[in-house]
Amino acid sequence: MQDEDGIGIGLYLTREILSREEGYITVQSEYGKGSTFTIYLKR
Repeated sequence: MQDEDGIGIGLYLTREILSREEGYITVQSEYGKGSTFTIYLKR
């Protein structure tokens, strides 16, 4: 899924869902290699 353009709504929706579900998201980014987003949900 590299080099795909979007309008940025995906992370916004993710944040809204995580807020309601008491979860959180982390991001690790390495210049020139990309980013990894990890989502944690409360059980």
